[in-house]
Amino acid sequence: MLYDFSFAELAIKYLETGDSTYLLEIASLEATEHLLNHASQFNYNVPKESAYELSVYLLSDFLDDEKVIELIRRNLQFAKDSIALTDFPQKICLQYLPENFVFRGKLFFTVGYDLGVVYANNASLNIVHPRFITIIDEMKYYAIHELHHAGFLQLKESQMPSLDITTYGEMAELIEYFTHLEGMGTYVPLDSRTKSDALASDPDYIALMDIEKMEKFEKEYFEIYFHFKNHPDKLLNPEDWQKIASLSDGKRLWYRVGANIAKKIDEKKGREKLIEILNEPTENFIRTYLNLKNETERNTDN
Repeated sequence: MLYDFSFAELAIKYLETGDSTYLLEIASLEATEHLLNHASQFNYNVPKESAYELSVYLLSDFLDDEKVIELIRRNLQFAKDSIALTDFPQKICLQYLPENFVFRGKLFFTVGYDLGVVYANNASLNIVHPRFITIIDEMKYYAIHELHHAGFLQLKESQMPSLDITTYGEMAELIEYFTHLEGMGTYVPLDSRTKSDALASDPDYIALMDIEKMEKFEKEYFEIYFHFKNHPDKLLNPEDWQKIASLSDGKRLWYRVGANIAKKIDEKKGREKLIEILNEPTENFIRTYLNLKNETERNTDN
């Protein structure tokens, strides 16, 4: 089963009753192992000693909160009816993955952990995240985003760059990987959002529609990227980690510039090329775009 609701279903039972036996069941779930593995890999500020402690941490604040429980119940039903029953995310994702691709992982619907995350071949959505409480349809689009991540990692055989790095060359590789991962995850729902007039619901897509802003973002992104790419043997210092903050936070350049790169490759080189790059080293995603940009500039000069 591609869509797994067991965490959210048991969470409702626990929050309604306070019965800790449900916590034990939640702790034994594949979904909870997925969250624990993600928290450990990226050193999230949550309990990482055991799945049980993580479950307690994620759910205890919602105990006996009827309003939250009802929201979880509402969003869970939406996920079942408008995501799983229609198979909407998978149908969209498969348009941006190699022919005959078959998902080996799952999309878990959880409660309390981030907005959505991916680890190995699996992804998850936190159905009680404020964004989904405010605009329930956002769950559909972020289901696409996270599920494509799962497909991406499956193609990469679950390999992700380590955060335990020491050189500029390794930092450039990390930037390349997450630009490709998050850029594709952001780009893949774009057409669906456009058709449903849902671009204004998310700041990433508001930014993508602002040509002037995207030009500034792209300039800043490539200044950061080449700062590391052009000096591969140089050793990292603490200030270098601050330098990449805008890639994931605030301006979200990984997501926005990455999505714009994907969009341009799709438009100019075709969907087949965009998909083909998924099976190549992630630096080829950026290289293809820069070659395309150079070709365009040469043609303009001529």
